[in-house]
Amino acid sequence: MNNLILDIGNTRSKIAVVSDGEVVYTQACQRLKPDELISACGRFSVSAAIASVVGSMPDFDKLIPSEIKNNFHLLSYRSRLPITIDYDTPETLGMDRVAAAVGARVLSSSKDPLLVVDAGSCITIDLLDQNDVYRGGAIAPGLRMRFRALHEFTAALPLVDSDEQYTSLAGRNTNDSILSGVQEAAVLEIQGFAERYRAAMPALKLFLTGGDADFFAKRLFFPKFANSNLLYIGLDKILRMNI
Repeated sequence: MNNLILDIGNTRSKIAVVSDGEVVYTQACQRLKPDELISACGRFSVSAAIASVVGSMPDFDKLIPSEIKNNFHLLSYRSRLPITIDYDTPETLGMDRVAAAVGARVLSSSKDPLLVVDAGSCITIDLLDQNDVYRGGAIAPGLRMRFRALHEFTAALPLVDSDEQYTSLAGRNTNDSILSGVQEAAVLEIQGFAERYRAAMPALKLFLTGGDADFFAKRLFFPKFANSNLLYIGLDKILRMNI
């Protein structure tokens, strides 16, 4: 069974096709277009689709190809899920966080508690306990947002290229000091969260996903699993429960 996965984020939209649990196609774009979805559906003989929306809500009536409209599911907190949500305001919860947690559980070989870090526009850190209960977590600015904040809310600090990487903790010029301050602080932030959670849950496993997952995976001194497809895998699992 081939499923179309749509991830409408804060800055970009992403298309994926998952075939029997394996991600076989991905594409990122600024805005979804009907012809791109028609092409993906035809190329991979897609039979169903799911969308997770964090940004502006698209007009899915115009976007989703007619042949799969009856098998389209828009993810919400009312969707059937393989995990339980324990969150005070589920209607405000970004369901991409839940889908990533589901994806981590799919890939986990045990029922250990999971800490899922999605490092994208924002850095979200979410806990899924050993009973598959989603317990909430934390939301922090992503790397690019931190660089922009330093530039936009000060009079003299430059906007540093977010693709650069710090080489020394002690920056010897303004550019390198910003790189160290932003990137190393974010690494220590995630490391600190992981260590605090693991103190209470020794069997905790850390999963990383999102555009900056590889950056953090190389720097965190903590057992971890990096997979950029966690969200797609989780959405595929949820879709199969809702059609």
